[in-house]
Amino acid sequence: MKKYDFRPYNAIFPELFDKEKNRLSKYLTGAYQIEHIGSTAVPGLGGKGIIDIYIVVLKEDINKISREVLSSGYAIRPRISFDQHIFYRIDLPDMSKEIRRYHVHISYPEAEDFKQAIVFRDYLRKHPVDAEKYAFAKIKAANEADQDKVKYMTIKTPVIEEILKKAVLL
Repeated sequence: MKKYDFRPYNAIFPELFDKEKNRLSKYLTGAYQIEHIGSTAVPGLGGKGIIDIYIVVLKEDINKISREVLSSGYAIRPRISFDQHIFYRIDLPDMSKEIRRYHVHISYPEAEDFKQAIVFRDYLRKHPVDAEKYAFAKIKAANEADQDKVKYMTIKTPVIEEILKKAVLL
C-alpha cells in the first residue's frame, strides 16, 4: 500500500465509518462523541481512502478512552501523537474485500485540532468548488511527493490553510 496516493471517493465510506463506530462503541465507556473526519467524510472528495475517526472526550478521560481504543485492536502511533491528541491506526478487511486503514484521533472538545477538523469537514461538505480545489491539491501532492511526507504536506498545506481561513470566517 502506497502511503500517499489518491483514489476516487467511494460511496461505501460512510457505511465503513458507521460499522467501525459501532465496533468501537462496544469498547468505549463513559461520555464520548465520535465524528467521521477527513476526505472519506466529504462526499465526492477523493483521497487515500483511510477512514478517519475522531473521538472527543473530556480532557480528564483521554487516558481511559485511550486504553479502551487499544483494547479494540488499534495501535498507538506515539510519533504522531502530541499534547492532548492521541493517534492510532488499524488495518481491517472491508466490504470491498480490501484491507482498509482506519485512523482514530482522541482529543477533547476545546482542542484546536478537533475544532479545525470539524470546521474543515463541514465547510468542504457545503462548498464543492473548494472541495474540488482541495482534491486537485491532493492529486498533485500524491503525484509529485514521491512518497515523501514533507513534500506531500508542503504541496497540500497552502490549500488547506486557504480553505480553513474561509471556513473559520463563516
